[in-house]
Amino acid sequence: MAKAFTIAPLSADKLDSAFDLATDVFIQGSTLHRALKIGLSEYRAYLRPSFEQMIHEGLSVAAFDDETGEIIGCLITTDFFHQSVETEVPHGKFAPLTALTQHLCQQYHSKRQIKAGEVVLADMGVVAPHALGMGVYQQMRFELGTHVKALGFSAIVGELSSAATQHVVVQKLGHRVRAEVEYATFEFDGGYPFRAIKESRSIILAEGQL
Repeated sequence: MAKAFTIAPLSADKLDSAFDLATDVFIQGSTLHRALKIGLSEYRAYLRPSFEQMIHEGLSVAAFDDETGEIIGCLITTDFFHQSVETEVPHGKFAPLTALTQHLCQQYHSKRQIKAGEVVLADMGVVAPHALGMGVYQQMRFELGTHVKALGFSAIVGELSSAATQHVVVQKLGHRVRAEVEYATFEFDGGYPFRAIKESRSIILAEGQL
């Protein structure tokens, strides 16, 4: 029998558990991070400040195992308006990743102007390896929509780098592709840092109305 789980808003007291799960899964499963040879400790040091900020916005949700209370998935979410303000690209390993996501956001914002409190970005969506195949990610996306709609948001966007999440969000949920960057042709500092990625052709930004 499949495990039963509950989706609920992610509160600050669960921040550490969500952070550990999200960073573990991203380092193990993200083709972007593997392409840049980013390790777990350096990724955690880089991500922690922005992760905490997003949790404190109160927009994120998580999946909890009904029997143990363990976090088995989380969807870390922020007001997409924050991404309309271009930030300086950092130096080092994370520079190509930041530049890639900025390019994606620039495509979107060149076509549509948004206000604070209008569109949310589902920034990091992860499911624990032992909970895969249970429909956790799709249910988190559904519950996230209900949660943020009640707060006044009218649309949700997601940066989707894997074929699996692209299939769920575009094919199953019916969201529209608003921006796309192909890995093979994305150039940064004279090189092509994501050209070796074969699992999916591109990273996309998909949007759905709430």
